[in-house]
Amino acid sequence: MVALVIILVVLASIVADVFFFIWWFKKLRVEAIEDIRKTVGEEKVYNVEDSNCFGVLSKGYKQIRGNGVLALTDKGIHSRMFVPRKYLFIPLGSVRAVSNPRSFLGKTKARLLLRVDFVNEEGRDDACAWLVPSLQWWSGAVEALKNGVQPPLAPWREKGQVSL
Repeated sequence: MVALVIILVVLASIVADVFFFIWWFKKLRVEAIEDIRKTVGEEKVYNVEDSNCFGVLSKGYKQIRGNGVLALTDKGIHSRMFVPRKYLFIPLGSVRAVSNPRSFLGKTKARLLLRVDFVNEEGRDDACAWLVPSLQWWSGAVEALKNGVQPPLAPWREKGQVSL
């Protein structure tokens, strides 16, 4: 009987932890989306997706990967991580190249990444990489905007989903 009570208490604790984590993650996501919404202002937003940031090249190998939100606008790429709360903006005019490596800064998830090479605020070459659900769209859209061409419709627009 005591063993059953212990098992039930442990299971209840695990369930409570899972629900807390889901609630906390959703709260962080809403906060990140609100931050991006305030930052982009009147910019035309082409797509906003959840992402996993693999870090910024100039900051070295000691960065942790982090979940966040990635937005593409007519001015550039906005990235906001949940934890730590980091924000990165890459103006379209500073984008040098877009590629799809399997790893970045020694980190991998065995899937292709969106890598954007750009000139940072100090005028130096830099890069950042993300794991995104619609990799082909992101690669094509960034290249299109970089070349002054209208990007294709975002995947969520093709399916009739609602934006921010």
